Amino acid sequence: MTNDESSASRAAPRSPFHTGPSLTRRSLLAGAAALAAGIPAAASARASGIPFGAAIQNEYFDDLGYRQLFTSECDLVMPMNELKFALVQPERGQFDFSRADRLLAFAQANGQSARGTTFVWWSTNPPWLEAIEDPVDLERALVEHIERVADHCKGRLTSWDVVNEVIAHDPQEHRGPLRDTFWLRHLGPRHIPVAFQAAARADPAARLVLNDYDLEFRGPRFDQRRAIVLSIVRQLQKADIRIDAVGIQGHLYAHQEIDVEALARFGADLKALGVGLLVTELDVIDFQVRGGPAEIDAAAAKVVGDFLDGLMGGQRPETVITWGLTDRYNWVEDVMPRGDGAPCRPLPFDADLQPKEWYGMLRRRLSQA
Repeated sequence: MTNDESSASRAAPRSPFHTGPSLTRRSLLAGAAALAAGIPAAASARASGIPFGAAIQNEYFDDLGYRQLFTSECDLVMPMNELKFALVQPERGQFDFSRADRLLAFAQANGQSARGTTFVWWSTNPPWLEAIEDPVDLERALVEHIERVADHCKGRLTSWDVVNEVIAHDPQEHRGPLRDTFWLRHLGPRHIPVAFQAAARADPAARLVLNDYDLEFRGPRFDQRRAIVLSIVRQLQKADIRIDAVGIQGHLYAHQEIDVEALARFGADLKALGVGLLVTELDVIDFQVRGGPAEIDAAAAKVVGDFLDGLMGGQRPETVITWGLTDRYNWVEDVMPRGDGAPCRPLPFDADLQPKEWYGMLRRRLSQA
């Protein structure tokens, strides 16, 4: 990940469509802790500023402290896994919305908004889906899935990640702009416009989002990834296919440099196209940060602050969502553990549900935007 001064808007990746047709305020304890950290109360945050949200998981919902934290702190909740393909439609034509409905009912009861992730992803495809060999039947299965799931959730979700992680991890090494996935191999690049068209028909009121990672750091690989996003957006617009926003996941490596200027240009380029921006999966990956909790949290505050500088410099993000809310339950511990054996600290609240200083900074900046 090296430095490169080229603008994402000046890069010229190959067209990703070139081979296909166009187309609870109930938690007094949490509230007191938040006030002690200088964090604005959820009620006042919801009245103005950029909404804050977090991804929530059904399997931890019986943890009262976990649940109350979402109630007291979030303007928006996002089911983390419960709307993904294999959980919703484990067998063809057999839909199970029980997990998602539980979380959406929770949000509605607390006056919170919600959003959905995701219709198309390279992961979490059920076996029956990947057994389909006929492209016509596969496209039919994809469209039917989007239409059924979007219709079931209609009126309860503000937006959808229509396509998630479609860009090649390293476009130059991959020799192409798009990730090598089941969808690309069987439907070609047209699976992207097909998904957006189906989502637009199924829920015209929901904002439709292209979601991806590694769009904020400095270096040529990240310049290329930002350029590919802009290329996809322009091609969808040229084909008169609606795309409303781009989601930056925001999995921030604490040792990695945010390219504040390039990120701001990226946001401005999207704004010029009439396309919004949101943060969908914010957390901090700290396995290369030396020291204890104080050093880890200081590094997190720096990288989150730089990230916000880049975002705000380009356009006002629609919302900022963290990938979970407390270190008690996080994916980083399993996938990228610290070499010194210390717990990872990727999220705004620690494992004891206490807020970190960088959460206070984040909420202040969102409330002032």
